[in-house]
Amino acid sequence: MVVVLIAVFGYIIVNDIQFDAAQEDSNNESVTMLSDSKGGVVVEYPSNWVLSNSTSNDSIIAVSKGNSVDSFQIGQVNVNVEKRGLDEGFDSFLNRTYTNIGADPAFQLVSSGDISVNGHDAVEYIYTSSSVDGSVRQHKAIWFEKNNCAYVIMYSAPVDQFEANLPAADYIIEHININ
Repeated sequence: MVVVLIAVFGYIIVNDIQFDAAQEDSNNESVTMLSDSKGGVVVEYPSNWVLSNSTSNDSIIAVSKGNSVDSFQIGQVNVNVEKRGLDEGFDSFLNRTYTNIGADPAFQLVSSGDISVNGHDAVEYIYTSSSVDGSVRQHKAIWFEKNNCAYVIMYSAPVDQFEANLPAADYIIEHININ
């Protein structure tokens, strides 16, 4: 755990990634931290990100990198929180979900494993998805159970933008509180 923390902080320092109040992003724009809540979810995010819409019916709240938002207020680089009621066990739900995804050739699982996020034991899946137009997106889905509901915190971005925006997405993920 200590090695992981040192590696993350080293990455942040080496790459000069800053999310503190009144810092500057790569375009020399001032970046402050904002906070919004909806449906019992509180999210903290950099000011160069905005509240946005999601294409998922299960979405509670979504934030997107401001320069990736289209006219429908849907971001190409986004963090989305979804909630689904469980009528089966959490592990069964996840196994069924990712068995179905694994059967679809448009999805390719990169990795999966147990993690802890915001005090919750969780399961993380990283995968890519291809659309009919040929675009490829990468996703980081963090699933956990709370009050007989399955929650997922999902970071998604075009493959060529995934790593560059991952530090901001990880910051947002670590600062999401679900009441």
